[in-house]
Amino acid sequence: MSLRTILTWLVAGAAGAVLLVWAFPRAYPMLPDGWQITRDEAVATAIELSADLGEIPAEPQLIVGLRTDHALGRRLELAAEGRDTKELADSRLGRRVLAWRVILFAPGALDSDYSYRAEIGVGGELLSLVRRVRPEEKLPPIEPAAATAAADAFLRRLGIDLALYGEPEVKVVERPARRDLEIRYRDREAVLGEAFPYGIEARFAGDRLVGFTTWFEDPEQRQTVASLQSLFVLNQGWFFVPLPLSLVVGLFFLRRYHAGEVGVRRGVQLFLLVLGLGLLVLLMSQAGAASQMQTGLLSRRVLSWLFTGQFLLLMFLPLALLTALSWSVGESLGRRMWGAKLAAFDALFRSRWINATVGRSALRGVAAGAVLSGVIAALLVALRQLGAWPSAGVLLDPWWSSARWPGVAMLASGVAYVLYFENFGRLLLVSAAVRRFGRWAGGAVAAVAAGLLLWPSVLVLPVGWSVPLWLLVSGTLVVLFLRYDLLTAVVASLAVLLLPGAVMLASAADPTLRLQGGLVLLGVCLPLVLNLRELRAGEELEYQYDEVPPHVRRIAERERQKVELETARRIQSSILPELPPQLAGVRLAHAYWPATEVGGDFYDVLALEDGRLAVAVGDVAGHGVSSGLVMSMAKSALAVQVSFDPEVEAVFETLNRTVYQSARKRLLATLCYALLDPRRRRLRFASAGHLFPYRVGRDGGVKALESISYPLGVRDRLAVRVEVAELAPADSLFLFSDGLVEARPPGSDELFGFERLERSLAAHAGGSVERLRDGVLGDLQRFAGGEPMEDDLTVVVLQLP
Repeated sequence: MSLRTILTWLVAGAAGAVLLVWAFPRAYPMLPDGWQITRDEAVATAIELSADLGEIPAEPQLIVGLRTDHALGRRLELAAEGRDTKELADSRLGRRVLAWRVILFAPGALDSDYSYRAEIGVGGELLSLVRRVRPEEKLPPIEPAAATAAADAFLRRLGIDLALYGEPEVKVVERPARRDLEIRYRDREAVLGEAFPYGIEARFAGDRLVGFTTWFEDPEQRQTVASLQSLFVLNQGWFFVPLPLSLVVGLFFLRRYHAGEVGVRRGVQLFLLVLGLGLLVLLMSQAGAASQMQTGLLSRRVLSWLFTGQFLLLMFLPLALLTALSWSVGESLGRRMWGAKLAAFDALFRSRWINATVGRSALRGVAAGAVLSGVIAALLVALRQLGAWPSAGVLLDPWWSSARWPGVAMLASGVAYVLYFENFGRLLLVSAAVRRFGRWAGGAVAAVAAGLLLWPSVLVLPVGWSVPLWLLVSGTLVVLFLRYDLLTAVVASLAVLLLPGAVMLASAADPTLRLQGGLVLLGVCLPLVLNLRELRAGEELEYQYDEVPPHVRRIAERERQKVELETARRIQSSILPELPPQLAGVRLAHAYWPATEVGGDFYDVLALEDGRLAVAVGDVAGHGVSSGLVMSMAKSALAVQVSFDPEVEAVFETLNRTVYQSARKRLLATLCYALLDPRRRRLRFASAGHLFPYRVGRDGGVKALESISYPLGVRDRLAVRVEVAELAPADSLFLFSDGLVEARPPGSDELFGFERLERSLAAHAGGSVERLRDGVLGDLQRFAGGEPMEDDLTVVVLQLP
C-alpha cells in the first residue's frame, strides 16, 4: 500500500470521526452531554440515601441497570418541533429520560420483594427513592398536615428545592390494612405546557414516610406508546431471527459437509468465540438486564441466573451456531471465487495479527466505518428536520449499559454481533447470491436481505425512515466485502455499531466513563494500531482454507461412490430391456435382481426378420462396477452382432473376442445363446460355461438342454458346440443365471440347488409364463427367508404357442 493511499484512508477516517462527533449530539439531543455518574457511584448514592428511610439489609443483593424512559423521550421529541431541543433535554423532565435504577434486596428475598429502589439521573440528580412496605402491613394513619411537613423536610434534606414546585396536593389512598398518603408537588417548569403536568411525589405508608418518586401525566400517552410499538415488534423479531436461520443454513451445511466441501475447525472456533463473548456479557450484566423480570416465586439471585441461562440458550447459542454455519457454508461457496478475501480474517484465528494483509484491511475498515458512522449521524440530523425521531434504544443496549465495565461489555457484545452480521450477512449471503445472480446483482440482493434480516445499528421513527439507512449500511458493507475483503467489512461493521456509543462514553464528564469509551475505541482500532508499521512493507498472507477432517473425507467418498453406483445402475437399467409380453407368437416373462446397485448379469430377446427369436442370458463373474462394465460391453456387442449375423457360431465368436480383449485380468463371462424358430418349433443353442437352460413341458416334464464349452474370455478363440432341440406345442424354455441355484438361507451353507429348481419347475408347469416365473421365484424366496441375494439373479421364460 502506497503512502498516498494510506494517508487518503487516514484523512477520510478522521473526517468521518469529526463528522460523527459534530452530528451525534444533534442526532440524539435527549442523550446526556454531561454524563457524570457511573454505576458504582449510583450504587453508593442509593445505599447512602436509603439509610435515611430505614435499616439497610445486611449484605444486600443489588440490581443495577441503566433505565431509559422511551415514552418520555418520544413525548419530548414530539414537542421539540420549532423549539430549542437542548432546552427540553436540560429540563428537569428531560433529565428523567436516562437514569440509573438501583434496587436493593435482602438476601434470599423473592424477585418482587425488594427493600429499596432508587433512580439517579446520569447527571447526578436524585429522581426517586422508595422503601417498600408490604400492602398487608398495618400502620397507624398520619394527618395530612403532619405528613406534608415531614415530606417538605425530607425533600429539602435530599437537596430538592421546593421553590421550584407548587403547593403540595394530598391524595389519600385507602388500602385494606391502612391508609396511605401521596403528597404531590407540581413542577413550575411546565416545559411542555400546562396540559402535560409533572413533578415529584412524597409517599407515606400509614404514618411512615417511605420516600418519593417522580410523576408525569401525558394525556396523549396512548398515542405515544402506540408509536413505539413498531420498535418493540422489530426488536422481538430480530431477536428470534438467528434460530430459524440456523436451521435453514444447517441444512446446506449438512449437504456440503457430507460432500466433503467444508471443514469444521474454523467454524468451531467461531462458535466458541461468539458463545464465550455472549456468556461474558451476560455474566457482566445479568442482574441489571434481568431487573424487569418478575415471577413472584424465585429469589432475585436465582432469577438472574435463570435469565442468564435463558438468554444464553435462546439468543447467544443460536447466534454462535449461525455464525459458525455461515462461515463454513459461505467459505466453501466463496473459496474458489475469492479466497484472497478471507486471508486477513482467517489470519486472526491463526494468531497472525501483525502483517500487511491484516493491517490494510484494518485501516480500510476503521476509516470506512468512521465515514459511514459520520454520514449516518449527519443523515439523522437531517431526518430530524423532517419529523423523524432516532431512537437511542439501540445505543443504550442493556447488555453493556448495565455492566460494571460498560466499555468491555460493549466491545464484547459488539464483536459477537458483528461476527454474526458479517459471516451471515456478507460471506454467506453475498457468496450465495453472487453465484446465483452475478457479482453486482447478487451483491444488491444480499444487501437487501441482510439489511432487513440483521439487527440494525440505527432505528428511526416512523420506521419507514429506517429502511433506507439499513440498506445504506448493508450496501456499503457489501461493497467493502466485494471490493476488498471480509476483515474490512468486519472492522467497518464493528465501527458503525460501536463508535456512536464510544463517543457517548468518551464525552462523559466522569473520567471513568471516558476511559470506558476509550477502551471501545481502542478495541475497534486495535488491528490497525498493531499494524501501523506493517502497512507499507509488511508480510503478505495467502488464504489457507480449512482442512477437511479425514472422517469427513471418508463420508464424502462414500457419498460420491453411492452417487456413481446409482448412476451406473440407471445406465445399466437403460441397457437391459423391458421385454414385451409376446414376440412372434411366443409369450415372454423375465426377472432381474441385481445383488448390488450394478449387476453382472445380462439378457435379451430379439425378434429377427425371418420370424426367429434370438435369446441370450449371460453372467460376468462377480458383481459390482467392474462386472457391470464388462456386462454392458457384452450386451452391446450382442445386440450389434445379432443385427448383422444372428447365427450361434458368429455370436459366440464376437462376444468371446470382446470379453477377451476388454477383460485383461481374465474377468470371465458365461453365455447361453439360442435361436428359436416358433413355426418349426426348433431350437439351436450353445452354452459357453453357462448353466443349461430347461425345457418344461405342459405335462410337468423337465429336461436340461446340455451344451458344454469354455466361458467367454478364457481363450482368444472359442469353439462352441451347437445343439439342436425339437420342441412341442406349449413347451416352455427356462433360462437363468447361477444366482438362482446358489441362493441360500442366512447362516446356512445349503444351496437352493438344481434339484429344488427342477421340482419347482415341474410343480408350476402347465400354466402361463408368469405363473412359471413367479412360482419358481416364490419357492426361492421362501427357501432363502426373504434375504437379499448374494449374487445377481436373472430369469427369462419363453412359451411356444
